[in-house]
Amino acid sequence: MTNHFAVNVEAAIYRDGRWLVGVRGKGESEAPGLLSFVGGTVEHTDPLVDTLESALVREIEEELGVRVAVNGFVNDTTFVSKKGNHVINIVFLCTIVEGEPRIVDVNENEELLWLTSEEILSYPNVPPWLSESVKKAEGILKG
Repeated sequence: MTNHFAVNVEAAIYRDGRWLVGVRGKGESEAPGLLSFVGGTVEHTDPLVDTLESALVREIEEELGVRVAVNGFVNDTTFVSKKGNHVINIVFLCTIVEGEPRIVDVNENEELLWLTSEEILSYPNVPPWLSESVKKAEGILKG
């Protein structure tokens, strides 16, 4: 176990009153089968400027086949992974600027859903970190 954080970024993508969430693949090491905003890990090869945003744009292209614009910060949380690594997870509000989301790798996302905030909050076994992110993102949208 290390004494620093791995960094993960997620996209809170909003369109027509609904959030894009994925059902995490059963093969995922963290939270398999649970709802999640889509994203991934910041890598050492990501640009030196706007690193978090660039990593998020790259991850969304890889996982959903779309290009997004990063519109602002939503929140951040931390957790300890099953491997014992400390992870900081940062959520950004995003909009799709090109393409239509699709599952690129079923190992990462089994299903994509467009759900309202209420549907996410009442979804069976919704993880608490997603509930908090949705509430904060919804507050940002309402101003």
